[in-house]
Amino acid sequence: MSLSLILLAVLAGVVAAAAVTIRQLVDRLRTLERQAITDALTGAFNRRHFNQCLHMAIERRTRFGEPACLVLFDLDRFKEINDGLGHLAGDAVLKGLVVLVGRSVRTLDLLFRIGGEEFALLLPNTSLRGALPFAEQLRALIAAWRPLDRLSISISVGVSELRRGQSALDWIATADRALYEAKRAGRNRVVGGTPKGMTRSA
Repeated sequence: MSLSLILLAVLAGVVAAAAVTIRQLVDRLRTLERQAITDALTGAFNRRHFNQCLHMAIERRTRFGEPACLVLFDLDRFKEINDGLGHLAGDAVLKGLVVLVGRSVRTLDLLFRIGGEEFALLLPNTSLRGALPFAEQLRALIAAWRPLDRLSISISVGVSELRRGQSALDWIATADRALYEAKRAGRNRVVGGTPKGMTRSA
């Protein structure tokens, strides 16, 4: 074999090895990106990504007039599950909840875990009129769910539509007040928050 052929073979090997290394590096970067925006326990998006997505929704509302709704919900009396059955059982409930909700939303809807048993759904292209029936369907679905073959679970839900000029903090606060009202009114219900007050779905 001539020297030139040997050199070409060596060069081809170096190029192939470099291509493999680059692919591995790209895959690693993608994995790190997913980990940076994902809740490690449940696989839902995390609080950091939640804040980023809220600001993107506000930008779309400002530039294009695109509506969006924020749905905040948490599990009622979740502490009793942890205290009575242990934290592993509580973790299993949270994981199962994310799977259940994930199967019930549109591909463009985004699910976030923003606290211990607190979750948020960002619904693009959705008004309060459309979000309230959806939230009620979600509440009923979870109320009928029986994780661990025996538990009865319910959620309280607060819903708020993004208004023009509204900040992310104010949008969250409006939905949070609605969630608080759902808790105060007895739990296992949906309340919509508006600038004029609260609207119950049922």
